[in-house]
Amino acid sequence: MMLRTRLLLYVCTWGVTLASQRGGKLRLIGQFNADADGQRGFAAAISEFNGAPVSVMVDGVDEDYRLETLPHVNSSARREMLDRRLRQVSRNALFSGAWAQGRATSERRDDRYLFIILSKHDSVSPWLDLLHDQGVVLAELTVLPVISHALLHRLKLDAPHVLLVSEQSVGLRLSYFQHGELRFSRLTVPEGVADGHAPDIAGEIAKTDLYLNSQRLMSRDTPLNVYLLDPDTVYADLCHQVSAENRHLLCQPVSASTLARALHVSADLLRSSPDATHLAVLGSQRAAVNLAPAAYTQGYDQLRLRHNLYGVAAGIVVSACVASAVLFAQQNNFELERFNTQTRIQQQTGLYRAVQQALPNSPTSPQNLQRAVDSARALYAAPTPITDFNVVSRALGLQPEIAVLRLHWLDHDATDTQLASAAMPSDAAIRALYFDGEVTPFNGDYQAAIARINAFVAHLRNDPAAASVSIVSLPINTDPSTTLDEVSNDGKPPSARFKLKLLLRASA
Repeated sequence: MMLRTRLLLYVCTWGVTLASQRGGKLRLIGQFNADADGQRGFAAAISEFNGAPVSVMVDGVDEDYRLETLPHVNSSARREMLDRRLRQVSRNALFSGAWAQGRATSERRDDRYLFIILSKHDSVSPWLDLLHDQGVVLAELTVLPVISHALLHRLKLDAPHVLLVSEQSVGLRLSYFQHGELRFSRLTVPEGVADGHAPDIAGEIAKTDLYLNSQRLMSRDTPLNVYLLDPDTVYADLCHQVSAENRHLLCQPVSASTLARALHVSADLLRSSPDATHLAVLGSQRAAVNLAPAAYTQGYDQLRLRHNLYGVAAGIVVSACVASAVLFAQQNNFELERFNTQTRIQQQTGLYRAVQQALPNSPTSPQNLQRAVDSARALYAAPTPITDFNVVSRALGLQPEIAVLRLHWLDHDATDTQLASAAMPSDAAIRALYFDGEVTPFNGDYQAAIARINAFVAHLRNDPAAASVSIVSLPINTDPSTTLDEVSNDGKPPSARFKLKLLLRASA
């Protein structure tokens, strides 16, 4: 509850006006006099708002306004300069502040500041003590003219020279604005207020106009737009009188309906108290300048930090909940996709089984059929003997005296295959064919037999299908280191047998 409730306090010499704002709705709590009974009632009224922030608006005669131009600096240098100058002009007053008013139009483009000082704080200190005792946290302390500046902008009154006049609980407040910036403000308590008579508003407006001319804040013939807050709609004739007596004073009343539309409150609420208008503005936004020192607003800074931490924690929780919801939704989608995929798999499995059952019975298993297909493919890819017979047959046709005794194959002969394929493309496969033959008829002439064998080898080597042809053995040992006796003395009948090795290309 305290997080959303905010107290608003109007302080003047005779007492205070207390209001609260919650959920954008303003509620007047009451007015309390500056005596013992009023302070006890005020303490009882704020006792239920322990821990709530409060914005205080002071309306008194002990105000000082000084407009000064200072060099344009940034960051910490500006803070130090403002603090030093504020101590000088305020004479170490407890409540004071510097209000930035833009930059000058000179070549240096210096900064303009309006220094606001409460020279006396006797009227506000007792109420601040009561707020502290009841645990109410001071958020800001400002003066009524600062709130009048915000009201001027809310009403969109943008004339070059404006005098905003409002009748408050303590008296008549007149604030002068030049091009939308506060330049001067005065509070007057006209004679007859205590007796219930209306203040001499027209006379105070005229006095203020003379003061502005004497201070050269504006020239005598410059039009001055006077806006008189008129919640009760009683000042229309007064404005006509002011404008008739002085042509450059353009007086215009501001009705309760106009104020209600600008402040988003009810017109009846504005009529209930002369301070309700400024309290509504104070509740709708922070003051442009805070006169309270840091020691007075430390509790509010801690409260705001705590609320910010709560907000961050709540944001994290909400983000986690949203992320969890998204992940949960994604998980549900994945589970649905998985279920649909399993359903499709089961349907396909059922169709496959139905097709299997519709097929005729096979004589063997699918595995055996696969092995048979693989074996057939291997046999088809293997070389056929007839191609190798053709190679040998072509050479035998040229050498009919050579007889074939035996032929046998080796698919892979590592040593001879590597030697034969060294000068061949890497993709040319090689297979080995061993040829056992004999020269017939043989009459014992080994020299003639060896010549026929060499001629047969030459025919084989000329065949394109032969990668290489080598002689494994001859009828006799032709090694020069052996003797004739060692060659012929083997105990066997003479013959001209020999053995060849052919490396054939795969394309043969």
